[in-house]
Amino acid sequence: MHLVRGISWLGVSAIALLPALAAAQEVSSDETASSGDIVVTGTLIRGVAPVGTQSIAVGDEKIAEIGAVNTSDLIASVPQAGNFLGFVGVRGSSNFSLAVNRPSLRYLGSTSASGASTLLLLDGHRLPGMGIVQSSPDLDFLAAGAIERVEIVTDGGSSTYGSDAIGGVMNFITRKDFEGVEVKGSYGFADDYSAYNAGVTAGTRIGSISAYVSYDYSKHDSLYGRDRDWSQSLDWVNGVPSNTDCAVGNLRAGGTTYALPNLTAGLGNRCDNSELTTIYPEETKHSVFASLNVDNGGPVSFGVKGYYVNRKNTSDAGPLFIAGGATVRSTNPFAAPLLAQLPGAPTSATFNFNFSPVLGTVVPQVTEMESWGFAPTIRMDMGKGWQVNVLANYGVGNSEFLGQLLNATPITAAITAGTFNPFNLSAAGNAAAIAAALDQFQYGRARHEMTNARAVFDGPVFALPGGDVRVAIGVEYLHEKYAGNNSRSLSAAQLAALTDRTATRSVHSVFGELSVPVIGEGSGPIHSLTLSASGRYDDYSDFGHTFNPKLGVNLSPVEGLMLRGNWGKSFQAPGMSDVALAGAPTWTILPLSVRNFANPAVPTTPGRTVLLTLGGTISPLEPQKATTWSLGFDLRPTGLPGLTLGATYYNIDYKGVIGIPPIFQPATFYRDFPDNNVIFTAGEAAMQSYFNSLAAQGATNSAVTLSQLANGFAGVYGVLDGRTQNLARVKTSGIDFNFGYRHETGFGALSVDLAGTRILTFRQQSNPAAALVDTLSQNTTKLRLSAGLGAEVGNLRSRITWNHSQGYDIVPVASTLNQAKVGSYNVFNLFMQYQVPADSGIAKDLAFTLNVDNVFDKDPPLFRGSQSSLFGVANGFTIGRFVRLGVSKKF
Repeated sequence: MHLVRGISWLGVSAIALLPALAAAQEVSSDETASSGDIVVTGTLIRGVAPVGTQSIAVGDEKIAEIGAVNTSDLIASVPQAGNFLGFVGVRGSSNFSLAVNRPSLRYLGSTSASGASTLLLLDGHRLPGMGIVQSSPDLDFLAAGAIERVEIVTDGGSSTYGSDAIGGVMNFITRKDFEGVEVKGSYGFADDYSAYNAGVTAGTRIGSISAYVSYDYSKHDSLYGRDRDWSQSLDWVNGVPSNTDCAVGNLRAGGTTYALPNLTAGLGNRCDNSELTTIYPEETKHSVFASLNVDNGGPVSFGVKGYYVNRKNTSDAGPLFIAGGATVRSTNPFAAPLLAQLPGAPTSATFNFNFSPVLGTVVPQVTEMESWGFAPTIRMDMGKGWQVNVLANYGVGNSEFLGQLLNATPITAAITAGTFNPFNLSAAGNAAAIAAALDQFQYGRARHEMTNARAVFDGPVFALPGGDVRVAIGVEYLHEKYAGNNSRSLSAAQLAALTDRTATRSVHSVFGELSVPVIGEGSGPIHSLTLSASGRYDDYSDFGHTFNPKLGVNLSPVEGLMLRGNWGKSFQAPGMSDVALAGAPTWTILPLSVRNFANPAVPTTPGRTVLLTLGGTISPLEPQKATTWSLGFDLRPTGLPGLTLGATYYNIDYKGVIGIPPIFQPATFYRDFPDNNVIFTAGEAAMQSYFNSLAAQGATNSAVTLSQLANGFAGVYGVLDGRTQNLARVKTSGIDFNFGYRHETGFGALSVDLAGTRILTFRQQSNPAAALVDTLSQNTTKLRLSAGLGAEVGNLRSRITWNHSQGYDIVPVASTLNQAKVGSYNVFNLFMQYQVPADSGIAKDLAFTLNVDNVFDKDPPLFRGSQSSLFGVANGFTIGRFVRLGVSKKF
């Protein structure tokens, strides 16, 4: 099947590879205010830094040091980011919902909500959404080689940018211009894994016109569970693989498992099917970026930037099987002899097996994602320091997923009819039923379209002894469209006939910002004092309006020391996919053998094998809102020019968080959501009545779901309402810290740095009526940090980085062998770069790099709770020791 329907526009795109090396660091006023035309992330006013706010810069040197070829890898180097030391890339278990990587600061938000609580920008412009049940931009939309730097603001930013900036803002800044030609390439390898990257950038300047275009290509292999020792799905109590759906199957009757072919009673045949699935999918990515600027030094200048990114991701779901097993009866001539051999000669049993003997173990899942956009800008100098910047932006994000499934109905019907031999899958009489069963797919597609326009006027209004009072005012228009749909199970005919569900939204906004230098540097009893205020009014076509203010202060009592603080309100609008998929919820049958979401206080009983769960969105959704404030300092002693030191205390109260009731945490779900479930203890009539009441709210597949229940509600454990809604509240606080020192020497320089974050409190509320519960004491990493040592000797640079994610306590239970703690994860990375001397003739501007990630090949910490972890580990992810060799040359 053709997934992406052709490339309708070959975008413009890219950025040059930048040499270098350095660590993430605080942005100082001196750095950000060096030019009156520079607008820094977090403010609308040219030439000033965000007042009262912590800013982090990931510069070109840091990009080279990391050696990242996708932006998720790059952001994973920042301790405040949610994917620090974590999984990056669309994982091998991609499915019809296609939830891509998204930015996350402060570990806020719900993975079941479609939006992101951190705003992602490209050169200050919004980006279109990506994903099928997501509406936030794809964090991997741009190759890391196409980035000059990333500016990160870790405070709420809705007073400046509007929706999504609750946890902060990530702004990817691209190169303004480039002259010449630069080529680059790298090859990386780990055990059973290879990765390739190549790119070329070409640019020129002719008079007042500068332009460049850059192309980047990257590809990497897939990793299977069998490729990594730490990837495992085990029955920890018995020390055997957890799966019973094996090539040589098992019969289960009367609570006892019997292994074929000899019907040996006990644990049964066991296998680890996760070894046959991809834990990291194969991916190919093409990225183009281009820039054109026209600036003759006069009052008007013009620029346009554009990008195109295409990613194809292929993963493997492993062998197909019937979830929960198939019921075989003595009326089946192939089952009767086996049932007769079992104790008591039962008339029926459950047969667990997989279809690998006839279908193999490779079940492809294919994801394609395409994003493109362009953003023209016009700058006009109005005189007397005033300037107007007009920005337009149009972007599209397309995504599509297709995965093979197995429709159990033709198989189970044939078994019941006695025409299918499940114990010899290659039997000739089985072919028709297997072919019919393969006409089943999980599928999803979505198109996100965004049109955005903004005008900002800024300049001085009057002078104070400390400097000019500056103001910025602006208006903005945003229009978004979503069209898409998805299903867990479709035949080829149903897939072809699938229609899109759509939603549109328009937003009109006005905003302003004021910066008041009460005391200029060195002009008063203290070194400096600056106050700021900003506010933004947004009027949404779907849920109404919201106003979000912010106040900030910078106080420098002496030169080299800056004290700062801010307070503000922010919000996050419901994601477009949540709006589009509201109403018309859908039912899913979840076998307890696959997803054991049973009430821990009410154990499962024989015959109660499935849950009926309702998915979708409860409409209308309201915006998520937050109150944020922070206090901090930055120290740069004048007597030690290479020293930087800083810390920030933050506090966030996040309300109306959009998510689904926590059915993945049954103890919490059944305790806090008694009105969202009815289980078998209430009686089958009560379950059916609850099912009918929910189905009456517009479920699209109620009749189909009921037809799939061979025994009606007799085999149902419970009926659960898991629809997306405004649920809860999160209150969190913590401290960010950073230290850096660079010492110039006779042979070059030495440097040391440290950056990290320590969560002090993290309290969550599962629903508005529930109490706030401390979740920091268990299941949460409190401390993340990154430290480095660097040296420069002539043209050789090197750096060793230590990344640390602190371990945490978990609830010890029998199924995890009473494991009480997940360990800390420590990873060391090495970087080296050699720049050929400038006087080397044809070899001038030639550079070689070496990156070794996870130098000591450290596995992530063990976690025995396989149902809730990534293949038997937690608190980190790794592809192992990864060595990357790179070369670049500029002509």
